[in-house]
Amino acid sequence: MYGRIKIGDKDVELVANAATPYRYQQIFREDYLKKVSGKEETDPTDFFAKIGFVMAMQAAKKDMSKINMESFYKWLEGFEPADVFAAASDIADVYNGESAGNVDPK
Repeated sequence: MYGRIKIGDKDVELVANAATPYRYQQIFREDYLKKVSGKEETDPTDFFAKIGFVMAMQAAKKDMSKINMESFYKWLEGFEPADVFAAASDIADVYNGESAGNVDPK
């Protein structure tokens, strides 16, 4: 699913696909399924920042083998502290294939 959302004052393109949870695990070394199933406690802001990052990198067609925590921190530095929290529901909507922002078929 493709979506374009606002995080703070920036338009951010996101792509969610079957690889997204695996990329999340690859980059963050966290069990994605345990997080979303509630079997592992998670901070929602942290989770949506991370999954939003993965989807943004997929949309930008980055070489995912070169994405790491430092890339994540650099990406976050482009936003104000509350921006990702405020965009969490839009990030979830894109991931779940629901309408969020300006959604274009791709």
